[in-house]
Amino acid sequence: WLLASIMSLYWAPRANRDLDRLKWQLQTEQAPYEIQPRVFLEKIPKLLIFVGDTLDSFFTWRNVFIADRSNPEELKITTAATGSLGGDARSGRLTLQLTQGSTHEIDPEDSNQYSLVHFNRTEFPLNLNPSGLRRPEAVRYPALPLKELWRALDKPEHSQGALVELHYRLAIPMACIVLALAGIPLGLQTQKGGKSVGFILIILLVMAYYFMAATGLNLSKQGRVPPWFGLWVGNVVFGVAGLLSIRKINRGLPGNIFLQKLKHWLSKLFQRLRHKPKFTMQAPAPRRDRFLQIMDGYVLRSFFTYLGLVSLALMAIFLVFDFYQLFAHILKNKAPVGLILDYYRYLIPQALYFPVLPLSILVSVLICFSLLAKSNQLTAFKAAGVSLYRLSFPLLAVAAMFSVGLFLLEENYLPQINQQQDALRNRIKGKPPQTYLQPGRHWIFGEESRIFNYRFFDPDRNLFARLSVFELNPETFELRRRIYAERAHWEVALQSWVLENGWVRDIDGRQVTKFRQFQVDTFPELTENPEYFKKEVKPYEQMNAFEFREYMKDLQQSGFDVGRLSVQFHKKFSYPLMALVVTLIGIPFSFKMGSRGALSGIALGLGIALVYWASSSFFEAMGALGQLPPVVAGWASTVIFSLGGTYLLLKVRT
Repeated sequence: WLLASIMSLYWAPRANRDLDRLKWQLQTEQAPYEIQPRVFLEKIPKLLIFVGDTLDSFFTWRNVFIADRSNPEELKITTAATGSLGGDARSGRLTLQLTQGSTHEIDPEDSNQYSLVHFNRTEFPLNLNPSGLRRPEAVRYPALPLKELWRALDKPEHSQGALVELHYRLAIPMACIVLALAGIPLGLQTQKGGKSVGFILIILLVMAYYFMAATGLNLSKQGRVPPWFGLWVGNVVFGVAGLLSIRKINRGLPGNIFLQKLKHWLSKLFQRLRHKPKFTMQAPAPRRDRFLQIMDGYVLRSFFTYLGLVSLALMAIFLVFDFYQLFAHILKNKAPVGLILDYYRYLIPQALYFPVLPLSILVSVLICFSLLAKSNQLTAFKAAGVSLYRLSFPLLAVAAMFSVGLFLLEENYLPQINQQQDALRNRIKGKPPQTYLQPGRHWIFGEESRIFNYRFFDPDRNLFARLSVFELNPETFELRRRIYAERAHWEVALQSWVLENGWVRDIDGRQVTKFRQFQVDTFPELTENPEYFKKEVKPYEQMNAFEFREYMKDLQQSGFDVGRLSVQFHKKFSYPLMALVVTLIGIPFSFKMGSRGALSGIALGLGIALVYWASSSFFEAMGALGQLPPVVAGWASTVIFSLGGTYLLLKVRT
């Protein structure tokens, strides 16, 4: 409790402040890498940047298009033959140095007034404050030092948030005491079933405690209950229950009746699952011509037993923590029970795919073989002439089938149910039903050297509002024609866009050569049909591999960044192999664990999984930033860990 209190009151706020600064630094230093050829960059506030190609240096580009969106009514366009970055990314002060270009401005009150300025060289300042990123100096209660948090209690605008944070920092360390009080009476009353029963009870107790803590925190933030009640009720309940149970046990009385019954039921379940077949001298000798031997069934039965238990435990933890995140929205929007149950019915397959099943396979392999080693059964198998490779074969075969099953699940089933799950989650959060067509995208690169900008697009009626078309010279990226219309609709009979209430300007280098206003007009060169503008921006989880590949081609043609999507495309094939890879890793580790038992297997499995996912996330981030080819980023962790697991397996003395 003392150590947790020091961490909660002093170390954690300091770490949160350092983390905010680090996030800020990483975001600002990453910004230059976001400028990719033929990709619209909208992360820099009030600016849109599009470059046609990269020159000799990574930060030097050819054919640059910049739209200054400071004033939506007065769009300022700058084009240049080349551009390069200068300044300091760490401080957030960068400039885009442009050469051989021009700047175009129009008076929103009078379309006849048009400004065109040509330049040989200019500098364009870039503000690298990413939208949505909190500055380190901004008020964030978890990052405030204890003294500042105490002072914030006297400020009306911060008093509620500061009071909740203060109670949170004091209440959470008490879990060290109250959970110990609840665990002591359970540990004193021994039951058959061993450590596995205790492990399941630990999970249930911790889940119950943190469910109460998270519920109280959300209710306190919303002002529905006082912070002293919401954040301390879990401590009071568990502390009182633990003290009463210890008192009853001290008097020779049974402790918590409910938990004792639960423990007894779990003990009986484990006894049945651990029932070993009795081998006698009269048992028939195993047939050597059979591919699957008795030992295969023995190993697989143990493996599937632990797989079921670990999967149930991990699934319960996943669903409870997801429920924490939605609890405030459920209360606020009064979501019906049927809606919540439907949501979790659709969520379970995705949770099984990631992360429950791969992690469960790894932990179950480690537990299965580590218990065989602890009871010296591995020694007996080797003494009988059975190689550990042969003993591992059924688990490797089952893991390979799981990998195939994960791929088929992701290809044929998950895309549809993920759409349902996402729609139900939006309803729980109070969001209106939505499509994944992005009406706020507004910018799209045409089939030729044209860039379209619009205020609104109605995909049902094929109707644009406030449409601008910028026709560019493909060699120099000079603006040679600019079209504007208040409205534009697709005429099926003409197979053309009909533009209304607009104007067109032809530009030749440094001057406007022609200006014309129109009430209604058509432009045959605008060959992009309505379907071209109806590209959906879907999450990759809602598409199978074939749909994903066609989708990326479509987005790439329109000038959208597909770097991250390319990595995810390759991970659609590499991730299902994780079931086989973690088995390859788990088997040699479990052989070397000796007599350390099931709990050591669980701890080692969690450690290996963390390393695997950390490396996978690292390679994925490198691929998204363009530092690695997408195929390398998507497959690197799978290949590295599979080779490592194979090497360790070959080094095992069989």
